[in-house]
Amino acid sequence: MIRAKCGHVVEKKYINVHDGLCRKCHSSFSFIQDLESKGGEDALVHYWYAMILTKLSGVNKQESTCLIGHLIEFYQNQLVIVPSKERYIRKMLYMLNSLLTPFDVKSLK
Repeated sequence: MIRAKCGHVVEKKYINVHDGLCRKCHSSFSFIQDLESKGGEDALVHYWYAMILTKLSGVNKQESTCLIGHLIEFYQNQLVIVPSKERYIRKMLYMLNSLLTPFDVKSLK
């Protein structure tokens, strides 16, 4: 057993096959990539909007933070790999980062 990139403990052979992620994180990450490839950018934006409203707003903070961290890393790499989609990727990075540090309306005075 070894600790994956995401911090979860898994078998070493699984990490080598799935880019250093545990089974659950890899499954979630693959689902999102599949959604984007089949439905396009709009489908992914709709997905994230639904996720924000339902799951990521407090149900399991540790799991959602882990997935968001992987996605931020992925989209930061995509800025270099796919410069033609910079505007879309920056929107995704903004949305993902804002999920980690939500805006507090009470802070405005």
